[in-house]
Formats: sequence, C-alpha cells, structure tokens
Amino acid sequence: MKIVSVYQFFYKSKPLSNKYKNVDNYLIRGPHPKISDLIALKNEGVTQIYDFRHFGVRGFKFFEKRICKELGIKYIRFPFSYLRSEYPSIDDFEKIAKNVKSVGENGGKTLFHCNSGSHRTAHMAAYYDLTRGEGINKVFRALGVVKYAEKMQEVINKHFYEQKFFNRKERNEKTFNPIKYFKNKFNNRVKLATECAHSSFVAIVTRYKDW
Repeated sequence: MKIVSVYQFFYKSKPLSNKYKNVDNYLIRGPHPKISDLIALKNEGVTQIYDFRHFGVRGFKFFEKRICKELGIKYIRFPFSYLRSEYPSIDDFEKIAKNVKSVGENGGKTLFHCNSGSHRTAHMAAYYDLTRGEGINKVFRALGVVKYAEKMQEVINKHFYEQKFFNRKERNEKTFNPIKYFKNKFNNRVKLATECAHSSFVAIVTRYKDW
C-alpha cells in the first residue's frame, strides 16, 4: 500500500496551514512539509516543490521525494548552506524564478521551503517577488533607479523583517556547561552566516552598474 493512501483517508479535506504563505498566485513559501501538509498543498494546486535544505538532513525529510512522487508533485532539490559559505548565483536565482513563472502560467503552483521556511526560503522567495520571473536587468530598466529601490525595500521588508529573519540573538554569556557553550557558539556562527547571506542577497539585487 502506498504511504499517501493511508494519510489521504484522514487528511483529504485538511485545509492548508497558515504557516504557508502565498507570495502570489504562482508561489507559496513555508517550512518543510509533513505528509499531511503535502496533501493539503496538492489540493491547493501545488505541482512542484523546491527544497533548499542542505543534504545533511534527518527523519521524515528523506521521504519527501517519495511522497511527492506518489502525489504527482515534481520534487526539485536545490541544497545550499550558509554555514558552508554556499550561496546561489544570480543565474540560479533567475533560472528558478523563471521556472516558477512558467509553471504558474501553465496552471501550476510552486512551493519553496527549507527547514523553517525563514532563511534560505526568504532569499529565493524575495528574489522571485522582486522579479516575478523576469530578468532582473529588465525589471530595473522598466522601473528606474528610484522605483526599483522602493520595490526592493518593500520585498526585503516583506520577506525578511516581517518574517523574523533576523530574530536570532547573539549569545555571549559565560558558562562552564560544555553543551551550552557549544550551543552558544553554534548559535553565533549561524547568526553571522545568516547576516553574511543577507548581505550577498542585497549585493546581487543592487548591482546597477552591471545592468
């Protein structure tokens, strides 16, 4: 028996959780989905999923590709890790954004997710929201410097500040507990990596001189 068959019996009419947000009619962003979420996403018209989590994942995450196959959802892995100094190029951003637009124009929807849906997802969703699948140089030329800057700030506020992208606080308290000590060090490392990644995003979308 397929895994989904059992879950569909119980979750066929379950509404999509409000942890998933519509960017527009073509794109939804959120955290990594459970089986019940995947069924609800399928019912919402999602036909493809981009998973931005790094390969080092645990538990249910390994089953997502299989569940998507059973549901008829295209599953696309595009892993990257801030902690490993991995970040998409502008070509990666454009390719994915154009794909979302193409799928949407053909009646489908796309889900972007990472682990929490707050960090890697924010970058990819913000870029799509800024360009809506058009070349970023075309968007910039159409809007002009002032309106483009306003649009960029609007998108950054929407996908980063309003989604608590920067909610991780630095931890510098002294402790003799080795577990807490390494947890604090890891927290600070993640905080710094996240801030560096955001700087990379801003640099990519403000390269006026190259356009």
